Amino acid sequence: MKFLKWLDENFEECILMILLVVMAVVMMAQVIMRYFFKASMAWPEEFCRLMFVFSGFLSMGYCVRKNKMLKVDILMGFFPEWLKKILDVVARFVTLAFFVYLAWASWKTMQAQKMLGMTTPAMGWPWYMVYASVLVGAALGALRQIEDLVRYFGKGGTK
Repeated sequence: MKFLKWLDENFEECILMILLVVMAVVMMAQVIMRYFFKASMAWPEEFCRLMFVFSGFLSMGYCVRKNKMLKVDILMGFFPEWLKKILDVVARFVTLAFFVYLAWASWKTMQAQKMLGMTTPAMGWPWYMVYASVLVGAALGALRQIEDLVRYFGKGGTK
């Protein structure tokens, strides 16, 4: 039970940290190969670019979990407290709807890419695997937004 709680609080952080370390190691290997052995590998730049894309989409769940989503707070100061609460709840549901739509659209895009059978130039990865990062990120974002809504309403509308 303790592990599940830890995993719930740190899942995205761990994955993002692993991706960052892997990108750093791969790029360092590329630099060493290029400058010390005068031999360049073909795949590290593409690999790191794709891992950066993966980390960008996977960070959506992290941002929701840590309440780091982009907001326009300057306007909220002009509204009465009751309207701020309503707008806050509406924003949470709009965010959830966005993540659900993004997951659905990325699923459709993945299917189209799978049918085309295209691969990345240097590594030969199927492009639908790259689009899977959008699906996983949006699904994590939706899951974390649902958790946020449960916490929000469980505390009587305060966070």
